[in-house]
Amino acid sequence: MPDAPFEEITDDGYAQAFVDTCTVAKTRRGLGLEGTCPRCKHPMRFEVVTEIKLNGTPNGPGKVRPMLCTCKSTHLGRPDDDEGCGAYWNIRLPAAAS
Repeated sequence: MPDAPFEEITDDGYAQAFVDTCTVAKTRRGLGLEGTCPRCKHPMRFEVVTEIKLNGTPNGPGKVRPMLCTCKSTHLGRPDDDEGCGAYWNIRLPAAAS
């Protein structure tokens, strides 16, 4: 089966599908989220910076975060300077991850 072509797209089920496969590891600047893209099913890693403040408010757990596929697989039609399949979704970082 060929890889899904690049398309900037979201779906209500993407967030939960990613969370179901996700592991969280602390990094020097925040969190590394590793899991499977809910659209193309390739492994991916997404870095979330939590150690700074945005607009004077904490940038940590409990905040809704936009995410996107960062897989390294080839997707037809993807811009040369991009990565992933184009899928995107929002998640809320759990307080336990901080």
